[in-house]
Amino acid sequence: MSSLTAVLVIIQQNTIRYGFPIILIFGNLGNLFSIIIFSQRRHRTNPCSLYLLASTVISLIGLNWGFGTNLNALYQSPDPFTISLILCRTRGYILQTTSVMYRSMIILACMDRYALSSARPNIRAYSTTKFALKMILGTIIFAMIVSIHLPIFQIIQNNRYGVYDTYGLFFSIYQIFLFGIVFPCLMIIFGFLLWKNLKTIRIRVHRGQRVNNSQPQLLNKRDVNLMRFVLAEILTAILLTSLYPINTTYTTLTSNILKSQERLQIEGFINFVIMLLLFYLNYCMTFYLYIFTSKSFRREIKRLLLRCFNRTVRPETNNIPRDIQLRTRKVFSLMLHINNTKTYIKSIIKNLVIDEIGTLNN
Repeated sequence: MSSLTAVLVIIQQNTIRYGFPIILIFGNLGNLFSIIIFSQRRHRTNPCSLYLLASTVISLIGLNWGFGTNLNALYQSPDPFTISLILCRTRGYILQTTSVMYRSMIILACMDRYALSSARPNIRAYSTTKFALKMILGTIIFAMIVSIHLPIFQIIQNNRYGVYDTYGLFFSIYQIFLFGIVFPCLMIIFGFLLWKNLKTIRIRVHRGQRVNNSQPQLLNKRDVNLMRFVLAEILTAILLTSLYPINTTYTTLTSNILKSQERLQIEGFINFVIMLLLFYLNYCMTFYLYIFTSKSFRREIKRLLLRCFNRTVRPETNNIPRDIQLRTRKVFSLMLHINNTKTYIKSIIKNLVIDEIGTLNN
């Protein structure tokens, strides 16, 4: 083993030993906070929030199953997933279905925001909670069916679970087509359409154009924040998984080439970074993307933490129109003035009565 491969092995082992637990802790905390926020009643009535809630629950499962099994393999020897074929196929099936579900939910959320901001009423009609629930259920069933081949053909070979021979070639083509072409293209297309609709709405608002029945209603602050969430998730997913199809294509094309031990270890390290670390790192970044892109989401998290520590939360007045705030202040000022006047009159009457009583006594 050369010095380079030895360093790569040490980096990979330390990443699994120390990096994965940190990622698991912060990823689970972030996903749990997101689930609590999107489970609130006012979010459950928004179709995009339902898609993001479903994607967060799926990411929680995929994160723990993807990183957790690798930690188990490091600390428990021998690795049960390289001994039991049932565990091996169960692991691969869950990882595959969660990957398909998660990316599908993000695409559906982007499609929903595009539909909401569309100028065509028949497209806006698809942005409903009823339609969102149907699409979530349909996506879960679709992901379970489209991944059913993995627990059938996945095997254990040389103490490693994976896909080999003819099925390995088929699975590589399947991965390239689904994760390298279909999902990225849909994300780019609907992300661009959403950005274009937002740009059109901003122009209308800036020009002060009126809204009629053929145009989308002006979006409220919550809808705009959800659009930011979706666009941030799409951008992150594309960046973290852009190398995935390239690595899969390279692995497929060079599968029949005789390679040295050093080359195999280098390729194994690259495969570890691209196929595991970056691919599943996306599961734990959504919460921190929300915090970074939305002030209102940070406010909701602060309110939730204060409630957890039994602290009193000050009522928010930022969402109240300024004219109503001014009128309310005037009313309170007038009431205070009237109360002071009444107190002053009472004091004068009291002094007069006291003086009159003193005069009669004299």
